[in-house]
Amino acid sequence: MAVLVEGYSIIINKAQAMKNQEALSALASVEGTLHPMAICSDAGLLRIGFMDMRDANEFVMALESAGLRYKSMENGEEIARDIVMVTQFGEIEVTCPWLNVHFTKLKDDTLICVAALQSEEKIDGVAFPKGWAIEVSILKRFYEERMHHMQENYAWVREEPMHDIYRNNDSGEEVRLLKLKFSDVAKNS
Repeated sequence: MAVLVEGYSIIINKAQAMKNQEALSALASVEGTLHPMAICSDAGLLRIGFMDMRDANEFVMALESAGLRYKSMENGEEIARDIVMVTQFGEIEVTCPWLNVHFTKLKDDTLICVAALQSEEKIDGVAFPKGWAIEVSILKRFYEERMHHMQENYAWVREEPMHDIYRNNDSGEEVRLLKLKFSDVAKNS
């Protein structure tokens, strides 16, 4: 199974967290303060979604102060240990050897980012927050905010079935923004 990734998602490796009683206590202490629509889990992962990066970073710091590890160096490379932050656009700032992130679409063609423990097994479903609906989701609100930012600061170049392509006005670099809905458009050159 996999978990839905929305907004800034803090993903916790449950097996690692279970080894740390202080971390479990920290999670239990904040459980009541988190909106139920921000939480989902499968057998191996717990995901908490945030709209604001500052809130997500504060949550990571609280987990780290309780003993979970976010980043560490291994063979000269920074990697995620017990927790990692992933955006709904699949952005991840450090290598995470225990996590597989990919995109899929729902029956209504809504594009979603999902995360699963690294495994050779096929993903057989996605865990959503209880009562999840696209209209009131972090997924939709986060997408709308990112679109507003892109339209103000980037030039639209072309459309692909899963992405809108924008050009950075300063650097000329192209940026791919995952759409909210899949579309059967022909790729433009």
